[in-house]
Amino acid sequence: MKKTILVAMFATTLFACSTPAEKTASTGSDDAMMAEFKENAKVTTAIFEAFANKDLQTWGSYVSDTLKAHGAGYGLEATIGKEELKKRLEGLHSIVNNIKANDIQLYPGLDSVTFKPNGDVRAYVRWTDDGINGAKIEHKYYGVFKFNKDHKITETDEFMDITGVIKAATEPKK
Repeated sequence: MKKTILVAMFATTLFACSTPAEKTASTGSDDAMMAEFKENAKVTTAIFEAFANKDLQTWGSYVSDTLKAHGAGYGLEATIGKEELKKRLEGLHSIVNNIKANDIQLYPGLDSVTFKPNGDVRAYVRWTDDGINGAKIEHKYYGVFKFNKDHKITETDEFMDITGVIKAATEPKK
């Protein structure tokens, strides 16, 4: 009986010891992807700062030349490249001033199968700016940013009421 109890305790100890090791191995991968997210989050913050400062040259240094941008505009081409997006941002800069990204919240993107971090960045931002007509504008923004191994943005999906921003910034004051 003592031998049976000792064998059972030994087997339980071996089983218990192997389970945390397996968890550590999978967590190591999660930790690596969280580290990737943190680096990409720094780029996301920097791109918001460059945009707010109307510095599209710096903005461009964070964006891959093969960018696929899915913008928020209604009735516009669904997917555009880096140069077209830059032109649109220049247009936006011509109608708004004093641009500020407020309440920036960055979260890791998740793999759609495993729901584990994949290095992407999801961003919630409350932007404020002044229209060329003097209007004070506040709008919410949500974006998903995908990156390459060099931490350059390769794909964006952006959601906001850009048509409302343009209207608020350009229509005559009431």
